[in-house]
Amino acid sequence: MSGPTLPLVVCVDDDEAMLSTVVRCLRREQLDVRATLSASDALAQIAQYDVAVLVSDYDMPEMTGAQLAGAARRVRPETVRILLTGKRTLETAIDGINQGEIFRFLSKPFENEQLRAAVLGAVARHHELVALSGDRERRERRDALRAALEGEFPGISQVARSPGTPHELPVDPWAEAAALGLSGLTKALET
Repeated sequence: MSGPTLPLVVCVDDDEAMLSTVVRCLRREQLDVRATLSASDALAQIAQYDVAVLVSDYDMPEMTGAQLAGAARRVRPETVRILLTGKRTLETAIDGINQGEIFRFLSKPFENEQLRAAVLGAVARHHELVALSGDRERRERRDALRAALEGEFPGISQVARSPGTPHELPVDPWAEAAALGLSGLTKALET
């Protein structure tokens, strides 16, 4: 039996020395850290795996970190994006926010503790986003079920009422449900 999987963090930078520094900084944390020199490889990993955090350089030849973050957001919205940049300008920040909804910007060179704190905060945010995504999926399933029931049994979820006229409930609604063939709708649902 395997234990819980560690949060997956993908780090991308076209500068191999900087990428090694980022990975070295994170290796003592309870994380599965993967490194790549290619933005398209990072995007492929995000598409294939449940990546919790993307740590990306801003200035890369294949695409900017903001472009990568934007693509990552479209592929897997629950992946939290951190951008490392040597050019901390308003234009860089606006680009990151507009394209990739960046969680944190960190200037290079960065403090190791600052990077670790940002990544651990991003992992926590990833867990929140996954929980919200699950809630959204449950709501969508519930709404689809309600629509299907309403289509099959008109009036089951929407009661037509005349203004000013009280609506009378049947004495035994569970018997009416059984008569309509709605199995599973029993008095036990009241508890």
